[in-house]
Parts: sequence; C-alpha cells; structure tokens
Amino acid sequence: MAPFIGSLTVPGDKSISHRALIFSAFSTGKSRVLNCSPAHDVESSAECLRKLGLKITRDEIGVFEIENNGIDSLVAPTDILDAGNSGTTIRLMSGLVAGRPFVSKFDGDESLRRRTMKRVFEPLRELGAQVSAREDTFAPFAITGGNLIGKSFELKVASAQVEACVLLAGLQADGETSVTAPHTVRDHTRRMFEYIGIPFNQNSKTLSVKRLAKPVDAYELTVPSDISSAAFFMVAAACSPGSDLTLTTVGMNPGRTLIVDILRSMGASVEIENARVLCGEPVADIHIQYNGRLKGVAVPPDSIASGIDEIPILAIAGALCEGEFHVSGAAELRHKESDRITSLCDNLKAAGVKVEEQPDGFTIQGQKTIRGGSPWLTHLDHRLAMTGLIASQVFDAQLDIDDPSCMSVSYPTFADDLAQLVGSKT
Repeated sequence: MAPFIGSLTVPGDKSISHRALIFSAFSTGKSRVLNCSPAHDVESSAECLRKLGLKITRDEIGVFEIENNGIDSLVAPTDILDAGNSGTTIRLMSGLVAGRPFVSKFDGDESLRRRTMKRVFEPLRELGAQVSAREDTFAPFAITGGNLIGKSFELKVASAQVEACVLLAGLQADGETSVTAPHTVRDHTRRMFEYIGIPFNQNSKTLSVKRLAKPVDAYELTVPSDISSAAFFMVAAACSPGSDLTLTTVGMNPGRTLIVDILRSMGASVEIENARVLCGEPVADIHIQYNGRLKGVAVPPDSIASGIDEIPILAIAGALCEGEFHVSGAAELRHKESDRITSLCDNLKAAGVKVEEQPDGFTIQGQKTIRGGSPWLTHLDHRLAMTGLIASQVFDAQLDIDDPSCMSVSYPTFADDLAQLVGSKT
C-alpha cells in the first residue's frame, strides 16, 4: 500500500454550506458564500432557493452570490422543489417554506424517497403547517405553510437537521419556538445564527427563537473544510505505513469530532495544529502520522451523533486494528442513502474482514492484513463508495467498486485528491 504524504485542503463543509445558502432567505441585500461545498447536494439547495425567488449565482472558483429582500419576498414555486439525494436540503427547506403562505411540493431521487420524513412532518404539523405525503411518511409531499404558532419540542433522537428545520419554521411563527435535544448535536445552526445576526436564546440543550422582526443584513461567510470528507484521508494515513499527512482548515465543530476522538483512542497519531475561528466556526489543521499502533475500541453509543457519517470509514481502521472494534447505538445508519450497516458489513465480509452485524451496529475482529480483491457494492451511497476507495488502498488487493460516480453527491473530486496523495489513479 502507498503512503499518504503531503498536504490537502478538502472541499467546504456540506452541512455549513447548506445553511449558509438557506439562511440567506432571511437576509436583505447580496450575500457571498466562499469555499462552498461543490457537492451536488448543495446545488440542490441552491436550485430550490432559486425556485422560491432568490437570485443565486456561482462563479468559476465556487463563490456563491445570493440576492434577496427578506423572507417575505419568497414566492410560491411553480415547479417541484427537487432535493435530489439531499436529506439536508429536503428537511431544512421544509422548515423554511412551512412559514410561507403558499403550497410547496417536494421530491427527491429514488434513494431520498425511501427515507422517512416523519420526524420533520410531526413538528411542522404541530406548528400549524399542513403536510400531505406519500404513505404520510415519504417524498413526494406537499407543504401548505403560514399561520404558525410557536411551540416547544423535545427531540427523542438527536438530529441537527430536525432542529434546524423546526427553528427555521419558528422564525416565522407567533410566540416562541424551542427545540431540546437529548444530547449535544452539531451546533452549526446556532453558530450561524450568531454570525449573521439572527436572534436566539440558548439554555443548556435547548435552543429557542421568536418571529424574526426584520431581515438580517447580507453577509459574507467562508466555509471551513469538511471534517466528514477529511475523515477518509485521516483513516487512510493512520492505516498506511510511511504516511505523514496534513489536512488544512478543517472544521472542528465540537459536535463533529468523533473521528478525531476515536482515532486517538485507537492509538493513532493525530495532532491538532493552528486552531482558530473562521466565521464563527472552530477550525484547525489536522496532522496524521502512521505509527502502526491501532488497537480496538468500543465507540461510545452516546457519541455516535457527533460522527454518524464517519462510522463506515472508521470500520476500515477497525478492520486493521489489534483486537476488537465495536459500534452500537448507530441504528440511524440503516436509514441513510442505503442501509449502511448491512451494506458495509456485506462488503467487509467479502473482502475478508471478520465482522458480525448487529441491529444497531457491528463488531469487527481486527487483523494485520485484509486480503481485499473483492467486489464492493456502493448501493449508490456516496460514503460507501469513498469508504471502498480507501479500503482498496489499504487492503492487500484493490477492490472492484461497482459505481464510484455517486461520490459526486458530496465530494466530486475525491478520486482526484486521493490520486494526488498516493501518486496513482484509482
């Protein structure tokens, strides 16, 4: 296996990019978003906003400019709001239009149509929006908004997307709307509210808002690099002898650092350097050196929300560690673009990994080497595809990945960046 050597700046954070675009609906003037994620998911959010009347352009270096005149300037869409593959788009946009006095129709691709929307529909209905949906659960669906009345919600499952959806609706509701999470979630919404000037109150795990009295001023925001994208290269370097890799300007939101915490607990050499704040978000450079000391750990179930998307790539580190690597409390993985627990375990077994699937996770018996050389089925899931490409680098023989094109959903240049670091195309 080739070492991962050098420096890389991965694309802008997808979660923050969605919010930077969608929250501009509450602004007046021309906002600019720099280093926005090139992911197809983020373009889905931009296109939905265009259909609501926002003027949005993107230049050749990826800078978005958004012109708007406040939330009241949004217009009823004459076309379906197509979220593509993006769960973030469809959930946050649902909250945005729930406060508007018109009908908005949503749809998505085949994968998104299989993902439940109940955790969004229920609070929006309680706020006063009308929702009609396929089987009362799935896209396509329609939301008739307006006349919302604020309410308090306690989330049974921590979800930054559901929290943001409810708060976006709450900014258009009479009275106060509050959301309490069972434990800490990524707080991009709170940080961006503060950065762009949307008033809110926070008390422990509860975030509350009232109807926005007037539009916020247009803003300029630079998006940090995506830690979920950086995670693939962190694991690759930790597993590949001779690696010495620095990932620059990576978002270090406290609700997103599971990948760092788990790799360190496994014994990997992961150093955080040049810590600073960028547009309200903590960022740093991450330096990873191979040391051959990976050992098995049990990922704490109550920490899963801080890195649910990184569990598949962490499984590759688990496959090459000494001892047992165990994940539980991750049943949410079954409701992503694919059933990531079954899909991941099936692919790992085919490659020679000793893995046992459980309802809410899996257990891996680590080995010094993994034979590889097997098919790797992506199920059109971008994170499975990227996990497969890294596994193909660190296992003994390359994998036959059936459809890597789905990586464009979140990281269109992933294969090129990987080739740059290891010196050969994959």
